[in-house]
This record gives sequence, structure tokens and C-alpha cells, in this order.
Amino acid sequence: INMGVIQKILSKAEFKDNKAEFLEIEQNDGNIIHLQNDIYRIEMRPEEFNEFATHVIVGANKLIEMKNLKID
Repeated sequence: INMGVIQKILSKAEFKDNKAEFLEIEQNDGNIIHLQNDIYRIEMRPEEFNEFATHVIVGANKLIEMKNLKID
């Protein structure tokens, strides 16, 4: 399974002293979804969140299959 060929690394962040300890998903006023933790905050509309979540699941399934991971 091909997950794509990297054309260019757009950015890389290393968090040596501040590890993300949680991920919170909120629905806020104005029907905005926030994905946030102590390091970052991403804001999107519900339609964008549904598309994002679908891509996360598809990507995870490809990774599981590609790396032959066992999920209990």
C-alpha cells in the first residue's frame, strides 16, 4: 500500500520538554469544532472535521495494514 511519496517537508516540530498529554475535541458556539491540547488548537467547521476524521481513520487503517500491526 502506497501512502504517498514525500515531495517536500513543509514543517517539523519537536516537543522535547512539552509533550502533548491529552487531546480535547469540543463543539463551541457558532458550530465550530476545536481540536486542542496544551500545545496546539485547530479550529474547523463540522464538515471539515468529518472529512479530517475520515482521513485519519483511512490513514490509520493503511498504516495498520502496511506495518502488519495487530489490533486487539
